[in-house]
Amino acid sequence: MRTNFFILTMLLAAPLSAQTPAVSTAAPQAQDLSVPSQTAPAALPGMAEKPGAAVKPGPSRPAAYDTGKVPLSGIVLMPTAYRGRGGNHIGLGLDFNAAYYIGRLYGKNSYAWTVEKKNYLDRVGLWLLSADSKMQVQTEGKWRPAMAAGVQGILKFRDAAQPTLNQPSVSTKIDSKNTDTYANAYIALTKRLHPKFLINAGYADGDMPKVIYSLSEFLSKEAINLSRGSATTTDVQMPTGMLFGGFLWLPKKDSPIGLEFMIPQGAPLKPKLINLHLGTLLKLNFELSYLTFKGGWDLMGMFQFRYNYLPK
Repeated sequence: MRTNFFILTMLLAAPLSAQTPAVSTAAPQAQDLSVPSQTAPAALPGMAEKPGAAVKPGPSRPAAYDTGKVPLSGIVLMPTAYRGRGGNHIGLGLDFNAAYYIGRLYGKNSYAWTVEKKNYLDRVGLWLLSADSKMQVQTEGKWRPAMAAGVQGILKFRDAAQPTLNQPSVSTKIDSKNTDTYANAYIALTKRLHPKFLINAGYADGDMPKVIYSLSEFLSKEAINLSRGSATTTDVQMPTGMLFGGFLWLPKKDSPIGLEFMIPQGAPLKPKLINLHLGTLLKLNFELSYLTFKGGWDLMGMFQFRYNYLPK
């Protein structure tokens, strides 16, 4: 009995910590709560792209070039796709151009029916006053050319009669026979290969080939029929389609050097006119023109001036 009482007393006197089981004070091991990665859903149309996502390239911006101090809207007789001094903007353009073919400096022909095979210092006396209205419909980009469509109205008259096959040096007053009006529509493409060098190409349809046939007596109706072996009164069908092109080089902003060619399509005697622009470089507006045709060629001198009205 005493033994049982002594054991009970010892149990009640023992510390509380000895009676409770040991509890671990170490922090519980962290559990992996990460969510498995999932492939992001594809963006739906109209949803904004996330920052850093690849952006598809859009349309190219217009190229930026310095404008010139002289009109770049044309070379000599034919236009470029530019407006005014070469600003690269869509819009309307209007130019006035005056050209005067003084005369033939030198020429040769190989026709069997001619007496003289060489001609020099013959008066041509041909005036061309034109208005050129265009709409630039495409700006120039890194790769794409500028493009324009337009029309030309031309007044042609003479202060000397065209040399004939029988009378090579007759001069007459201006009358209705020496005056004509022409119209021409065109499309032009122009591209700068360098900030100071541009190329130009286009196609025209209208009366411009008739201007070329007015520059030499060897391209008259009588001469064409003699070359064909036909009667001199036979009508000659003049073409309307014409390719044109050229280039402009700007060693200085106010002194361009240019060359243009004009090639009528399906034309009798296959004439080609090449105009060399040196005027502003020489401070004179004096140009040289080379006219070649089946059976001969002529080298001519001319004056030319272009005034840009729109854009200002």
